[in-house]
Amino acid sequence: MFQNYFFINRFLLEIIPILEDSKIEDIFSQEKSKLVIVTSKNTEIFYLEICVIPGNSYIKLRNNYSRAKKNTVNFFEDLIGEKISSFEIADSDRVIKIDCSKSKIFFTIRGKFTNVIHLDKDDRAHSFKSITEQDLLNIKTELSEKKYLFGWNSLVIQSENSENLIEEIRNDYPFLGNEIVKEVKARINKYDRAAVISAFTEVLNEIKKSKSCVFINEPEQEAHIGFEKFKSFAFTEKKIFENINVALNFVLSKRSYLVYKYSKLKLIKNHLERDIKKVSSKIQNLQALIERGSKEQDYNKYGNLLLANLGSIKSRMSSIIVEDIISGGGKIKIDLNPALSPQKNVDYYFDKSRSDKISFAKNINLFDKSKKDFDQLRQLYKSLNEIESSRELDEIMKKLKIKPIDESEAKEDLASKFKQYVIDNKYKVFVGKDSKNNDILTTRFAKQNDYWFHARGASGSHVVLRVENSKEPIPKNVLKKAAAIAAFHSKAKTAGVVPVAFTFRKYVVKKKGDPTGTVHLLREDVLLVRPEIPNGCEFVSSNDI
Repeated sequence: MFQNYFFINRFLLEIIPILEDSKIEDIFSQEKSKLVIVTSKNTEIFYLEICVIPGNSYIKLRNNYSRAKKNTVNFFEDLIGEKISSFEIADSDRVIKIDCSKSKIFFTIRGKFTNVIHLDKDDRAHSFKSITEQDLLNIKTELSEKKYLFGWNSLVIQSENSENLIEEIRNDYPFLGNEIVKEVKARINKYDRAAVISAFTEVLNEIKKSKSCVFINEPEQEAHIGFEKFKSFAFTEKKIFENINVALNFVLSKRSYLVYKYSKLKLIKNHLERDIKKVSSKIQNLQALIERGSKEQDYNKYGNLLLANLGSIKSRMSSIIVEDIISGGGKIKIDLNPALSPQKNVDYYFDKSRSDKISFAKNINLFDKSKKDFDQLRQLYKSLNEIESSRELDEIMKKLKIKPIDESEAKEDLASKFKQYVIDNKYKVFVGKDSKNNDILTTRFAKQNDYWFHARGASGSHVVLRVENSKEPIPKNVLKKAAAIAAFHSKAKTAGVVPVAFTFRKYVVKKKGDPTGTVHLLREDVLLVRPEIPNGCEFVSSNDI
């Protein structure tokens, strides 16, 4: 609900007394999609954090923030030294306007176009997220034409309709948001105009005045922010806060914790399921070997019978029939190895007897151990849902030698190192920038079932087409477009038609001692394409993907 218009309105009412007349000391970003505005007032330092991630955008106030020494970027530097004079909200849109001494800051929440815009003292527009000059001009005009409110937006419902009143109200005031409509529906016992208007009024008054609350539903891995008397959220735990900003910080932290915890849990469960399946198969194989029994005595008998008939064994014989003087069972046929001498054939059966005795004993011990391992793995798997501490999960991951989540996600963090394109608004393409970068792209970033491209007979970039779903085939025209990009980023880019080799990443190998950027293909196909950035292919920055 922290993206809801009225929630933001209430948030502004709480922070205005804190940040009004404060001085801007710094503006920077050290996490992509997050901007931090540092302000000071009466010797106190405050950090206004604005997140522009689509679907998870927010604005919150922090009392502390550790700025990294590296990899931070300054923004809107001419704002430094100005004072914040007021916070306002658009009368019917999720747009926050921060008036400063000489300029303005706008935080606009609108899906993938969520952004922070700065209008400087000369009325020039600057953007936090990269957008085109025309888009920036359009949004500047739009923001300048909006009406803004200082205080609470009191909603006046004028519709006389009683049958579809909720839908009409929602159409008249789309900025109400799904959360408020859902809460209103949860409170209505009978559907009439008076009840609907009463429910809307009640909910909006609670957002304006009542205590904020976080509804936690850990089994569903959910945490929602709302208000004390809200009925629309399922929960297993409920926390009430006097301060809406504290509640907001808590719910964001709780959501991150739940995502992190259940990501660990999923990794452990997948690992255990694989191990349980593997050990179960091992137990079945061992059980079959044990039920078949040991041939120690048979091999020992064959050795003794051959020893007793050593003089009858001729060179290059493949078998011999002798009297079974040990078991008294008449004649018995014993296979021989024609390549071995008579004595070596005797030794062979005695060796087999000793080996089978040892092997059978090992199988019994291994069977018992595997059963214990299986029981422990099953018990551990059953106990996972009872574990509440993330530290316990860390200990289990360490014990099972599972790589931490940060390591498993590290590949995605490499994305910003490469040139990036999107084909047909869906398929992501990554292009190496130089030989060293090519190696990183191919050996560290690309996944086994990603497509890999390179112009044949010419030096150039390694190109990777990300396969998000290996069960969904990549259209041939998309492969051709990716190949055209590979040809364009090669020394053959001026040729009319270029052969481009492509294969799955799993068939691309780098041998020890290979020069930087050099790889070998275990198998490949070839596409003939024109070197170009084809239609339907858009160059994007790492922030856009």
